[in-house]
Amino acid sequence: MANAFTYQVIKDTTEKAVIKLTGKFDGSGQEDNAHRIQANTLYGALDANGVPLHTAASLSNTALDYYGLSIFRVWYDCVNPSAADVDIYWNANPTETALLVSGTYEYDGAANWVTIPNSAKANNMVTSCNGDIGVRTRGMAANNSYTLIIELRKDNSTYQRGQFNDPGAFNYGPYGVRP
Repeated sequence: MANAFTYQVIKDTTEKAVIKLTGKFDGSGQEDNAHRIQANTLYGALDANGVPLHTAASLSNTALDYYGLSIFRVWYDCVNPSAADVDIYWNANPTETALLVSGTYEYDGAANWVTIPNSAKANNMVTSCNGDIGVRTRGMAANNSYTLIIELRKDNSTYQRGQFNDPGAFNYGPYGVRP
């Protein structure tokens, strides 16, 4: 049996995405995947012309260089927490660690913790920062595993917020156009 990994989108809306990642190890090695969550594949990702990327209306189908995501909440469970951990990082060169987790716990931006922005984008010393989230493991042996459920917030400038679905309703409000 080889190491096995899963990716499941639980919820993907105009404002946030909830994604479940799992890894089960056979003792043959660790995981290091810089593109475990690809930011430009999430719902509402805009193309270089400001149109939803993965739609027929997309004029260029050219992805932006960077997609803005923030980590809002993480539920995690690492089997064998005494010897193993999981590094959740922003894909860049060099990589920037967002969270290093071990054991079973919850990181919650709604409680006393803060939402974790992409530090790789803010740091001018890194290159090739595209908004993707990577996963790296250390110390995973045979029959070890992890489960991560990550809730992400999307940045308005790189994801649409509904303006293409129903423009009239989206702009309806104190400064919008009324029918």
